[in-house]
Amino acid sequence: MSTPTAPGTQGTDRFDDGFDEAAAAKLWALLPAVHRSADSTVVDGPGPLRELLARIAGQVAVTRRGLDRLWENQSVETCDDWVLPYLADLLGTNLVASMDAREQRLDVANTIAYRRRKGTVGLLEQLAADVTGWECRVVEFFRLLGRTRHGLDPEIGRPADAADPPAARRLQAESGLTGLLTGTAAGGFADLRRAFGAGQRNGPFDEFAHTADVRRGAGALGWYGVPKVGVFLWRSAALAVDRATPVAVAGCPGHYSFDPTGRQIALWQAPSRPPAGYEEEWVSPAAWQMPQPLTEEMYRSVRTAGEPGPPPGAHPDARASFWPSSLSVHSPGGDDPLPEAQVRVWPEVGRFAVGPAVHPVEVGYHYGLCSRIGAGPYDRRRVGSPVVPDPLPVIEVGGGTDEMLKPALAALDGSGTVVVTDGLTSTAVAPVGSPTAPITEVTVRAEEKTRGVVRPAATDGPWVFHGSGPGADPGARLRLEGLLLSGQDIVLRGGFAEVTLSCCTIDPGTSGALREPPTVWQPGVDARDLVASRIWVEGTVRTLTLDRCVTGPVRERNGGTVETLCASDSVVQGLPVDDGTGLTAAAVFDPDGLLRLLRDRHSPLTTWLHGRLGPETAAAVDAHADGAEVPAAAVDDLVADLNEVLRKPLWDAARFAGRRVPPALVAQAEAAPTGAARLRVNRALLATAFPLQLADAALALGDGIVCLDRCTVLGPGYAHRLEASESVLDGMMRVTDTQDGCLRFSAWSSGSTLPRRYESVEVAPGSPLFVSRRYGEAGYAQLADSVDACVVSGTGAGAASIRTGSRDGSEMGVFCRDGAPLKERSLLIKYREFLPVGLTPVLVPMPRPDSDAQTLRGRAWPPM
Repeated sequence: MSTPTAPGTQGTDRFDDGFDEAAAAKLWALLPAVHRSADSTVVDGPGPLRELLARIAGQVAVTRRGLDRLWENQSVETCDDWVLPYLADLLGTNLVASMDAREQRLDVANTIAYRRRKGTVGLLEQLAADVTGWECRVVEFFRLLGRTRHGLDPEIGRPADAADPPAARRLQAESGLTGLLTGTAAGGFADLRRAFGAGQRNGPFDEFAHTADVRRGAGALGWYGVPKVGVFLWRSAALAVDRATPVAVAGCPGHYSFDPTGRQIALWQAPSRPPAGYEEEWVSPAAWQMPQPLTEEMYRSVRTAGEPGPPPGAHPDARASFWPSSLSVHSPGGDDPLPEAQVRVWPEVGRFAVGPAVHPVEVGYHYGLCSRIGAGPYDRRRVGSPVVPDPLPVIEVGGGTDEMLKPALAALDGSGTVVVTDGLTSTAVAPVGSPTAPITEVTVRAEEKTRGVVRPAATDGPWVFHGSGPGADPGARLRLEGLLLSGQDIVLRGGFAEVTLSCCTIDPGTSGALREPPTVWQPGVDARDLVASRIWVEGTVRTLTLDRCVTGPVRERNGGTVETLCASDSVVQGLPVDDGTGLTAAAVFDPDGLLRLLRDRHSPLTTWLHGRLGPETAAAVDAHADGAEVPAAAVDDLVADLNEVLRKPLWDAARFAGRRVPPALVAQAEAAPTGAARLRVNRALLATAFPLQLADAALALGDGIVCLDRCTVLGPGYAHRLEASESVLDGMMRVTDTQDGCLRFSAWSSGSTLPRRYESVEVAPGSPLFVSRRYGEAGYAQLADSVDACVVSGTGAGAASIRTGSRDGSEMGVFCRDGAPLKERSLLIKYREFLPVGLTPVLVPMPRPDSDAQTLRGRAWPPM
């Protein structure tokens, strides 16, 4: 029986106070015994009359709670959510329906303050921050129009023999007569002599004059005009890493990367709005106070601003500081950072150098991401979700090179919790569970608001978790939370009832396709390839849950089975492991499964391939036992024989009978390619025929059901059954059982084999849907502004957009829950009430991809 709750509180346990049960028991006791006994054939058992009284008691409990909270509900700070519309109606507030509870509460609380400062720039910035929760800077574009000065304009001091004193220059800038960063006169010619100020052109801190733009304002177009107001919104979050272990650069003593995986990532500034906030002493924030990539010019200017006699071009605000608020370098365990003068920083690539006497070191820094997903230093709790208790005993360990994590894991005896208390890198782990001592209930997690980093040596094997043994009830439970695992796979063996990964990053790797010459994997600063880490299922898992995770491929092998994969608010990425021509041993993902198929020869293709194998390879295939480990030499022999097959024409319709081959691939094969093109086509044909064994896939699950909710899948996928909602499938997805399941409010790639689709859109494979597909960059998996131009077709009346195609009008994919389109729409509605008449807002998301520090070229980067 469901328990009624107060309006606006459905789905929460906020009122678990026992009022419902007490009222129901009292009403039942007041009922005459003759009616109680006649209500059910079971003594004191539930019957229709008791059910009716229980429902009446639920409403009595609601009334009781309302009476108890009458005082609290008179204040907007303490009232229940359901009271907000009534308070808004009393104030005449235009309460926007698409706002969440936080935004609506701020809207009602600040209504009078809004009206007092209606039409001012300070109000417009405060309104944007209250409605969206993002940092904002508002620019009146008419002030940046180039024009001829007239007699009513104030005089601007001309160059003299002696430079103007700093106070005079500051007064002119505060009066709007000159630019604060460049000294450019209002409406006049640009002063390009100050590199930092000149680098702020075409942005929220631009001080140069522009010609009028009569186009409609949208994104990066149509800015400069009299009726236009630019609203620059910093949607990405700058996440603060307190302590991390840097990675030494190979061949450069004393050089390190800030990122613990060895990537060269752009550092970000810590947000620091002026102390006055949005009150009467409001001032618009400066460039160094916004959460955005930290550029070399910005860092140099801020660093020299506080020095005696700052040189020309230094940042003019003496309060500006990045050290140690945004980044710092420490001695191990030291509270105070090293002096800034001892450290040379290249912020755009996340590198720094210290003297040879300073070793080892720890770092603190900020990095950017569109939302809080994956392993990160943020609060992982969710409103309304109960805290999962830790199984006992609980062991707390720190990271670092003292290998505290490995013995703690080895000490787990089937049940327990290991908590990583800091963000330093652990370089070794131990298997958890074994066939003789399997897991019953184990949790490995990072402390709240901490990211636990595990980066073992490249020669270490996978991290193995072993559940119950063969024939036993698969009741083992495993939970991983807040961990960043780089350069190592996870292997699940035995039986598990539930495996949960929450706020974890299983490093998906970084392709080296952008290098010159191209490589399969991008090397880190320590010359170690940034290979993908995978989740391998070699046992039986009833439920595998991914919650707010970033992972590499999730695959089955050696007869492993996942009955249900539930992924929400996550990114799953699969990258090629070779150049796509000749087959390699690394591309044989399931040797046991491939040898089974060739041994049993249940299809024309496997029979034909078996006949092309050499005598030794064929004998090894025929002698293979299910589940037996395949020697590396046998895999190499099989790969060599298959490469001989790939060098010749492979396609034949009868040979591939029963295999679902995309028509585009059939057309390429029938065109009779030669050379490397033939190798690539034949490799694709084999991968299509044997997806679990040979396909580069983000998801490769032969059994069970895959449930995706607000997910982004980067790469091809293979599943038996699929249920997907508000997701982006950036790669061909092949589903074997298309009679069951559904794809709702999602984007899918052409050539996919899918169940029925509802309000979904089709895109071409490889379309430029995202700002970046490279893990570690701030725009990773973030939808590009032009994403809707990639739509090929759609189903349903409202399915023509990826950016606003979810069921509530938000974007599809992993960042759907952040509701960026809904927040922008709500802000535009509120601006109709508080903007001066005749002005039009132009919303500009920041940082803009074309100005991201990671896309800059021609810099004096540090040596590799």
